[in-house]
Amino acid sequence: MAKKPVEYNPNVIIATKTLAAIDAAIQADGGNAFRYWQGVVMPTLDDAYRVDEDPFRSHLGASGLGDDCHRKIYYDWRWFTRKKWPSRMLRLFNRGHLEEGRIIALLLMIGVEVYQQDANRKQFRISFASGHGGGAGDGWGVGIPDLPPGTKSLFEFKTYNDKRFKELQLNGVKIAKEQHYTQMQTYMRKMGLTVGVYFGVNKNDDDLYSEIIYLNPYWADEKLELGERLVYAKEPPKKISNSAGWYKCKMCDHYGVCQLKQAPDRNCRTCIHSEPLQDGTWMCNKYSCTLTKQLQFTGCAEGYEPR
Repeated sequence: MAKKPVEYNPNVIIATKTLAAIDAAIQADGGNAFRYWQGVVMPTLDDAYRVDEDPFRSHLGASGLGDDCHRKIYYDWRWFTRKKWPSRMLRLFNRGHLEEGRIIALLLMIGVEVYQQDANRKQFRISFASGHGGGAGDGWGVGIPDLPPGTKSLFEFKTYNDKRFKELQLNGVKIAKEQHYTQMQTYMRKMGLTVGVYFGVNKNDDDLYSEIIYLNPYWADEKLELGERLVYAKEPPKKISNSAGWYKCKMCDHYGVCQLKQAPDRNCRTCIHSEPLQDGTWMCNKYSCTLTKQLQFTGCAEGYEPR
């Protein structure tokens, strides 16, 4: 039975030429070039093979700025809840990193120039709020068939389950996954790019989605200013809802702390004496000392006072 044609949001720019080129290239040689490029790319994936995962992210991530609950963003930044992921989820996160290499291989296969690492073989990074906020991009490139020759475009690669993938096809990135849209907007703004290409992969059947996203400087600046405010905020923002039964709150990592008044994780960032400084460092105002990342994880026994 033929697959039912996808009805895309008419306000979304689908990268139809790019998707068609990928399909044609795989059909032409049975996927030989695709497999060749995977062999080249996979060993270079820093995130997929790192073995020094910290319990918390040290910076405020750009993608988090797309969350509609500013209190959640603040709690993430201030390490209020120590997440304990089941092994299935950890495997799933790793699959997302590995998928980046597969999509890069597809782009190289059709002749796109891909730049995924800087001169130090690290992902291209952006920063804001004196380095307290930032993120690492999946790369950028030249030669996307849907864009004029020579156009530099940001790349962002994500994986989806079947339900979320269909929502992405129906609505586009901005509506289906605002966090990813915000991530791309802030990256483009900081990197001086005017267009990006988003790729989503359906983990159920390997279906591929690709969308052209143009820079919205007003959106990007608004989100970056939000990040600046939240980094240096003395108190958490208001709750998005005062109802402990609201579905979004019940799904939040910080539900216990925010709605049930449970104690936050004990570390320097949840202590009233810690402060992020304008030079990108952290200060303990009780003991007048600089707080390294490792010190922040453990906190102290004597001076800790929760926020």
